[in-house]
Amino acid sequence: MMQTIIQLLSGALGSIGFGLLFHLNRRYLPAAGVGGLLAWLAYLLAAPAVHGTFLANLVGGVCAALYAEFMARWYNAPSTPFFITAAVPLIPGSTLYYCMNAVVSSNLLAAEHYGEQTFLAAFGIAGGMAIAWCLADLSRKLQALLTGHNPAK
Repeated sequence: MMQTIIQLLSGALGSIGFGLLFHLNRRYLPAAGVGGLLAWLAYLLAAPAVHGTFLANLVGGVCAALYAEFMARWYNAPSTPFFITAAVPLIPGSTLYYCMNAVVSSNLLAAEHYGEQTFLAAFGIAGGMAIAWCLADLSRKLQALLTGHNPAK
């Protein structure tokens, strides 16, 4: 339990730190922290259930992107800064490091394994982002259709 709390706080602090490093508007920093926490929580909840890197990161990516869309509406701002900071805890840095280390050490079997894990994690995050943003776009179009407002005009 304590390990999970530490991981969630690390996800939040990592997202805030990333926001600070890249000069995110200071009023968005708390939202960035919550986004990182939620994305990592979704990953932690999905990982034992799906038994795979891809699907766990897909769930985390969907959560991060849906949260980013919600925050974008809340702050009347673009969703990209919220998504990028929320997705920071999901980035497969350790597997990429181990892959590169194995390549340099000429351990091609380990490089293949870690490279596959890195690719699956990155592809899962991107897939989750695409799914969530398609759902958000569909939601906007349905809302426009139901209200009779055509944003294309």
